Amino acid sequence: MASTSIEIMILGALIERPMSAYEMDKTMEDRNIRRWIRISSPSVYRNVIRLCDEGYADGTVVKEGEMPEKTVYTITDKGRQRFSELMGKAAALPARVDFGFLPVLANISLVDEETGRALIDELIETHRNTAERVDGLIPSYERLEARATMELCADTYRLVAKHLERFEKDLYGDA
Repeated sequence: MASTSIEIMILGALIERPMSAYEMDKTMEDRNIRRWIRISSPSVYRNVIRLCDEGYADGTVVKEGEMPEKTVYTITDKGRQRFSELMGKAAALPARVDFGFLPVLANISLVDEETGRALIDELIETHRNTAERVDGLIPSYERLEARATMELCADTYRLVAKHLERFEKDLYGDA
């Protein structure tokens, strides 16, 4: 079963305009959606077909000129209702924090101070660099929603770096 996020992204794309699964996948790639939502290309194809099977979208096979046939999907009224339902459901969920480095912090006391400081410093540097890299991407997004999402990501990376600085100081004291 697809995650709520994947369904919202697919149905939202179809609200914007009818499109093929390839166009939908390309749109998600162009908007850098995979940076904050785990959605693979096969998942886009698999889930748009499932959404059709469930009556949330319709697919029509079209052939344009010499190009191979493709299926263009459109959202149904049932799909629009599902989109609204999922948007409300997702907005009401508590924020999920899933930092891949948490096991490092949970076990930092098991390494010597020099190693611990080096690990924390690497995490700080990684998060600062990522924030800067994301900041550099923001102007390239035309859509306000995309820019706002990327700004939130960059701010989160900076916040994590600051937290790690404080954690290192609390754990080991000043260098």
